[in-house]
Amino acid sequence: MTSSDWWKRDTGPTDLDNGVLLCPPCHGRIHDDGWIIQIHDGQVWFIPPPHIDPTQTPRLGGKARYALPQTTAA
Repeated sequence: MTSSDWWKRDTGPTDLDNGVLLCPPCHGRIHDDGWIIQIHDGQVWFIPPPHIDPTQTPRLGGKARYALPQTTAA
């Protein structure tokens, strides 16, 4: 595997269910800085590299990050 084949390393299948939309600058930063993206139960998590966050605390991403809590009508 060459360095240009990074996408073949343990990233899961290449399909729409395993994809995340990113703008071009963020896409580049993910690869250049060493971020990890994981999807669990339909939620996207960004895990920062140790040089950004030594604890590598996962950060919720995607539209779920901005969703308002659901309320029930009285």
